[in-house]
Amino acid sequence: MKKFRRKGGAVVTRLSPYEVELLASLVAQLVEMITDGEPETYAQPASDDPFELWAQDLASDPDQPETHEDPVLRRLFPDAYPHDAVASSDFRRFTERELKTKKVTDARIVLDRLGATELGTVELRIPQAEMQAWLRTLTSVRIAVATRLGISDAESAEALAELADDDPRAFMASVYDWLGFAQETLISAL
Repeated sequence: MKKFRRKGGAVVTRLSPYEVELLASLVAQLVEMITDGEPETYAQPASDDPFELWAQDLASDPDQPETHEDPVLRRLFPDAYPHDAVASSDFRRFTERELKTKKVTDARIVLDRLGATELGTVELRIPQAEMQAWLRTLTSVRIAVATRLGISDAESAEALAELADDDPRAFMASVYDWLGFAQETLISAL
């Protein structure tokens, strides 16, 4: 991957076919994880009517609030009130569907742009209007990778830099660094 750079009203870079496939795979896995295998349930709402959105939220069973067993989902959707399970449950019930829908919508924007590169044969071009979706998606993917690697602070991230090449975590550590490079150069190009 080359650095992102400004070109006209967009930010562009050149990705290899492998990089396109890798990033698309990571983003698709993120969508799969967020939606529990049902991405169509997190499509953008057909209406902006707040009453319709509230009706969707109220349709969930308040006695069975969803809690996340997966540490990645706990990082992506942390408890708003960690010391109050009831308040956290209520907060999650009324906000999580919208948060998940936003993450899935952002991810689809990224996947569409990656698809437009025709596996890296065409330059990746991100219009200004899609920049925030890209930044949020790259951040979510990087959080997911960091969580799987056990990165919780700068010290644990630095420890991964010393992994031997034959360590099974070495590849994902390089992906974590690559995602950081992508984020950094995308922000610099803004």
